[in-house]
Amino acid sequence: MDRIDEMDAGCGAPCLVGGAALRHAGGMTETEWTGEPPKTPGLKRRIWRWVGFLALIGLLLTILMAFHNPPMRLMPVPAAFRQSGNALFEANPTLRRDNRIELFYATNRLALGPRNDRTHAITPGRDLLLGVTTIRIGDEGTAWDRVYEWSFGEDGERRPQLILERMAELASLPGDEEVPPAGPVLDPSMRAWLGLVDEALSRSLDPDIIIYVHGANSTVERAAGQAAQLRHFTGQNGVVLLFAWPTAENFLVYPRDIETAFGAAPQFARLVELLATHTRVRRIDVLSYSAGGTVASDGLARVAALSRQRGYDPRLGQVHHSAPDADLRGFVGDLRDYAGLPDRVTVGLNMEDSALRLSEVLNRGSRAGRPDLKELSPGDIRFLQQANRELGLEIVRVRPGDLKGVGARSHGFWYMDPWAASDVLIQLMFGLGAENRGLAPGPGTSGLSYWVFPPDYEARLPEVLARASALVAEPAAIEKGERLPDAVGVEGHQAVGHVDDDMVGHAGKPGGGD
Repeated sequence: MDRIDEMDAGCGAPCLVGGAALRHAGGMTETEWTGEPPKTPGLKRRIWRWVGFLALIGLLLTILMAFHNPPMRLMPVPAAFRQSGNALFEANPTLRRDNRIELFYATNRLALGPRNDRTHAITPGRDLLLGVTTIRIGDEGTAWDRVYEWSFGEDGERRPQLILERMAELASLPGDEEVPPAGPVLDPSMRAWLGLVDEALSRSLDPDIIIYVHGANSTVERAAGQAAQLRHFTGQNGVVLLFAWPTAENFLVYPRDIETAFGAAPQFARLVELLATHTRVRRIDVLSYSAGGTVASDGLARVAALSRQRGYDPRLGQVHHSAPDADLRGFVGDLRDYAGLPDRVTVGLNMEDSALRLSEVLNRGSRAGRPDLKELSPGDIRFLQQANRELGLEIVRVRPGDLKGVGARSHGFWYMDPWAASDVLIQLMFGLGAENRGLAPGPGTSGLSYWVFPPDYEARLPEVLARASALVAEPAAIEKGERLPDAVGVEGHQAVGHVDDDMVGHAGKPGGGD
């Protein structure tokens, strides 16, 4: 044995082979001698080939998922909508009984194609483009009875797709022009579009406008589908306007979306000013989602500054930021500027939000939808406490286990969960505070109070709906703004062409039916 050790230690590979032979001749195998199986030279190479292959497959899947935007489907039935039965549909005398939903839209995306059937690029344009969009529920020709069944989830089948059929551009506000003050200084196409807005408000149970601001990595079709949920599940009683800002529609260039979000904020502010000064809207409500929170937050701060500078009332009502993907410190700074203008500002957050966890890494700072309060100064904390007590700031916290329709790390809970969607719709449509919406107070931190979904949330809804019904029973008084004539003759514009849709169709026949 000593001799073998000396031979192994004193020479190279041939001696080792010889030593192995001597050991074998002495009746011991290499495994017995070393305690390890023989080394196979090609084994490591094969392992690394498989590792490389799996890494390549992972990379390809990541790229494919980055470009993939799943189709938007009719969301799960909001709990309040289900409990109301058909009350919201029945309350609407102009209910459209087919499978199409119409919305107003505004966008600063670059437009392509004919004006009566626009498509929009992922790059920003200079102008604010305004129009009407049509979204279809399910296949062509689907009957209203089928849509009604889907609306209450009675069949248990997979939810139908929401398909963008058309975007008809009716007017534009050039990028180098300020919003004209109240008065007659409007071109005919702009007056026509604003006339359609007033027409819709006059026929609506709710004389407010809901502006929906979508998130990053979103196609126009997906964003329109999300906004259409608001129109449909208010029983078509809510006037909804989609603000479609430019996104790259590709997660791999997400930082670019954050840049364009800030670029879209001035256009958002112009839109609010246009509606506030040139329509008869009572209140302008805002629902922002994800990176749309960056657009809306910065945009609302600009609205506050412009309204003070130009002396107009922005008529802001309910503002709800759901899972806002906005820099926390910037979000608080913006809130300082516009707090007190809206009737209420609600922030819906999930501290386990997986999308915002990743955003924090990419942006090197916490997000407003998953805040780390240690990043704020003592002055910021004091302001939030004051806003929480006196300026209508509500914090609604989604906690793991509270919501049954989504996972603990959900980001899109506002439209994916029946309870969360119910809360958003009740707030936007009836303007109720968290306590009156059936939420329960949670334990506050840093002097801030917040609200949660209690286990008996659905048992509280009958009382909530009764309270909302009492509000609806009172005649709504629309605040008097500039009186625009009905948009007669809109069909003569190239923007419309031959149409028979609801919003545009009513333009040529004010007060007409479905």
